[in-house]
Amino acid sequence: MRSTAKLLVLLKTGYQRILKDNLVGIYLHGSFVLGSFNEAISDLDYLVVTYKSLSLVEKEKLMKYTIDNLWSMAPAKGLEFHVVLLENTLNFKEPVPFELHFSKQHYESYLDDPKEYVNKMHGLDPDLTAHLMIVTKVGEVLIGKSIKKVFCQIPSSAYWNSILYDISNAKSMIVEHPMYTTLNLCRALVYKKESVIDSKLSGGQWGLKKLPARYHKIVKKALVEYTSSGMTKKCKEKYDELVLIEFAEYMLNKINE
Repeated sequence: MRSTAKLLVLLKTGYQRILKDNLVGIYLHGSFVLGSFNEAISDLDYLVVTYKSLSLVEKEKLMKYTIDNLWSMAPAKGLEFHVVLLENTLNFKEPVPFELHFSKQHYESYLDDPKEYVNKMHGLDPDLTAHLMIVTKVGEVLIGKSIKKVFCQIPSSAYWNSILYDISNAKSMIVEHPMYTTLNLCRALVYKKESVIDSKLSGGQWGLKKLPARYHKIVKKALVEYTSSGMTKKCKEKYDELVLIEFAEYMLNKINE
């Protein structure tokens, strides 16, 4: 966690220097605040809230600083952030508009043409509903105004729709990303059954207690992979694809009941 602690300091000071008085605050969400952060496998999620829209120059500076000064210290899955206007955090509408977005999957696109990336990377993102909900419930302020002064309450129905959107392609995703999808399905079912916002780790642990024994091996393997700082022997063993697909079908049926 030492590199992450240093990263957070640089994130706070660097973004504050670039955005100046336009910065409302930076708010952490995701595994870091849900208690399951693992530098070897997680990403670091945060929202940047501003009073007014960023100029292209500000966006370019923000991205350049992120890549040049923060990326080398990022956890294994990198950094994921959205820049959102204060008016859109105080007044919820979905899908939520964003000014700028970046994650590891966009890294190559940014490097290929930084100017084009910042010019085009804005719009609407259904995933932001879940991010906003987690911030309002368990988020942490890295710098700026308190969460209560910046974020309105998110309707539980909107959060549930965001979950359904996130897992809608689970049947195909589970073969390509078994660990992530398995644990994501578990935490989705936790919310359906108990209205509890859980991490992937807690969701998987819940699954071992509540799901049929037939699926325990898959969930255990996903948990070992998620909590491991290196590839253990159990992590290297391949998942049974047929059982993975069966598991996804079972979970989706339960979630959509």
